Amino acid sequence: MGNKVLGLLNLYDSPTLGELTKKRTTGSTSFLGRYAIMDFALSNFTNSSIDEINILVKDNYRSVAKHIGSLKTWVNNTKIGRQNILMNERGIRDPKFNSDLNAIRENDWVYYESDADYIIIAPAHIITIIDYNEVLKFHKEKGADITLVYTKIKNGTKAFLSSNVCEVKDNVVTFLAPNKGEKDDISVSMRTYVISRDAFLRIIRHKDYRDALSIRMLMETIVANQSLKVYGYEHKGYVRCIDSFEHFIEYSFELLDYKVATQLFDQGAPIYTRTHSAPPTNYGEKAVCKNCYLANGGHIEGSVKNSIVSRYVEIGPKAKVDHSILLTKAIIGEGVRVEYAVVDKYAKIYKDVIGTKDEPVYVAQGKVIK
Repeated sequence: MGNKVLGLLNLYDSPTLGELTKKRTTGSTSFLGRYAIMDFALSNFTNSSIDEINILVKDNYRSVAKHIGSLKTWVNNTKIGRQNILMNERGIRDPKFNSDLNAIRENDWVYYESDADYIIIAPAHIITIIDYNEVLKFHKEKGADITLVYTKIKNGTKAFLSSNVCEVKDNVVTFLAPNKGEKDDISVSMRTYVISRDAFLRIIRHKDYRDALSIRMLMETIVANQSLKVYGYEHKGYVRCIDSFEHFIEYSFELLDYKVATQLFDQGAPIYTRTHSAPPTNYGEKAVCKNCYLANGGHIEGSVKNSIVSRYVEIGPKAKVDHSILLTKAIIGEGVRVEYAVVDKYAKIYKDVIGTKDEPVYVAQGKVIK
């Protein structure tokens, strides 16, 4: 990149996914059996040669720390690169201060130590492949204080409802407001920002923003007051915003379509994740697997179709799994049918669990159904 860049993954920005995120963050939620949702955002940093990566954690610290592990998976340069998980200790003591802006302020030592020329802030819940080198080039050419990354969508009444509609004229952001689902053809913020160091420090120090509750509110304030030069960079390609349990299921299943999957995975940019030393999944003589993502370490005797199966899952003889997502170490008993369901980690199913496309069933972590 030429200049020093610090990446900031903002887990405060992620909407919850109902019961699925009761004991974990959206970012650390399993995706496609092998990844966590935040792996895509972290990999975008890594693939853009950003070696300083910091993760702002609002809650459920355990689930983030467990997935991140040694912190080295997403650091290319192990000598000078580093990764930090940042907590807002003041916010833990007093929840009214547990916002992303305050978390940034509470951890300002990171920015002073890094001497970064630019800070890139990205959310965990937006799945895409992006080269930040291109965004930074645009940012420099425009002489921007802040560059907001946006994308154009055609289903704004249903998608990106947790994000902002934006208007960009001559590359300048002129309008930013919450998406109320009123129009389909809109430009939406990807909640990703490139901020020059001086502008970043002015923002977190400025008395007028002392009580701002979030980066989103801060950005709206900046655009409205025209206090900084805010430019818009259009990102094209596969972009999905996982902001609900329904979207988690929809966007998981759509990637079973090879043509859709290549839009995300065939872009020459690897997706890094924490590795597990596990043997390949073992398949019984009568096992049937069609149109699935299957992680390693499992044992399958029955039939699995149109589904996503995480690590160490066991599916018994004559069991039938269809249009379902099975998380780590779930057990499906002999002869059991599981359809249109999300089965959380460690759950054991010994009785049929049948949902529908419009009303999928969620089986809680560790639950036993007999």
